[in-house]
Amino acid sequence: MKDRDYLIARGILQLTHAMRKRNNACLKAVGLTDEQTKSLIYLVDSQRKDMTIRDLKDYLLVSHQATQGIVKRMADKGVISVKKSDRDGREKIIAPTEKGIRIRQQLGGEAVDIGENLLAGISEEEKEQFYKVLLKALDNVDRKDRL
Repeated sequence: MKDRDYLIARGILQLTHAMRKRNNACLKAVGLTDEQTKSLIYLVDSQRKDMTIRDLKDYLLVSHQATQGIVKRMADKGVISVKKSDRDGREKIIAPTEKGIRIRQQLGGEAVDIGENLLAGISEEEKEQFYKVLLKALDNVDRKDRL
């Protein structure tokens, strides 16, 4: 029983490693880090015209200083624009550029490919069962982290 549990845990770690490796290769191809990618996806998909650095900070759950660094590097790469808010000069409005939108579209295709590869050859019934077990496992990890 313990051997099987070990093999399952090891398999999950191997799967995680393989997906992270594939994901990092995709990100490297577009020149973004993981946090920058999460930020870009959030900015593009939200379609908000009044997104602030504070809004992004709240989404990423990181410090204001970390968010400012992420925003600065993304602006330097030309994937977002930053301007002062007309409403409050202390706030900065951030928005994806055309380049950022193109990269987001490219990333969407890569994410679909990763998902399709991961689930290839798995029946709908198996996917449903896998999803239920996955949610339980994530809940177990979250619960352990809260203790």
